[in-house]
Amino acid sequence: MLAPTEDMKPSPMRDGAYSAIIASTPVDRENAFKVRYSVYIQEQAKAYSAADHERKQLTDDLDATAAIILVADTKGPCGTVRANWAHSPDVKATYAHQFELSRFEQIHPRSISICSRLAVLRRCRGSRVGRMLFAEIYKYGLQNDTILCFAACAPALKPLFARYGFREYLPPHHDLAAGLLHRMVLVLDDIDYLEKIHSPFVVIAKELAVVGYARLWLNEIFAGNTHTGGAEETR
Repeated sequence: MLAPTEDMKPSPMRDGAYSAIIASTPVDRENAFKVRYSVYIQEQAKAYSAADHERKQLTDDLDATAAIILVADTKGPCGTVRANWAHSPDVKATYAHQFELSRFEQIHPRSISICSRLAVLRRCRGSRVGRMLFAEIYKYGLQNDTILCFAACAPALKPLFARYGFREYLPPHHDLAAGLLHRMVLVLDDIDYLEKIHSPFVVIAKELAVVGYARLWLNEIFAGNTHTGGAEETR
């Protein structure tokens, strides 16, 4: 999926003092890269080789085809997350092994997204920013016929992702830059499961009249999630 053009952009979402947009202009996208840099490099001291220390930005080649959500408050940009789709050769090359995407060949690559680079400035944690990022990326996925959304999250964030409906289906792995990560996937139209766990996504799904769909082969993958071994290492 290409980065959204002007005619593809949804209207900005507002929630009190906060607003969320699809970052489509160079300025908006650079603001997202700066939020990432602040969190991943300055705060967490992650060793990402793509970090631009002179411009204080964190970006990579996948941003060229990504949909990037940017949230701002009255003080400026404060949160971001991005999504890429698996039909892009670069995206497939980057994530096929990490998420074992071959296990999901029954889903068209255009309906498989990978969310990454979730970042919220310290001053906005515990506010609406995180909820807005999850809500906007979920809505954007539904509006673009996405069925599966994969994410790799740090142990501290696993309960948050699980609350929204992401499920771990592989053992954790060790990323050389990010450290230990849990590999999780969200089935966007699995309304029965989202309702069962009281996911915040249920309200959005109902607003968009999403029809629930059962896939028994996916349930078998989740039923086999009994990972107790050590972490795998990926690059």
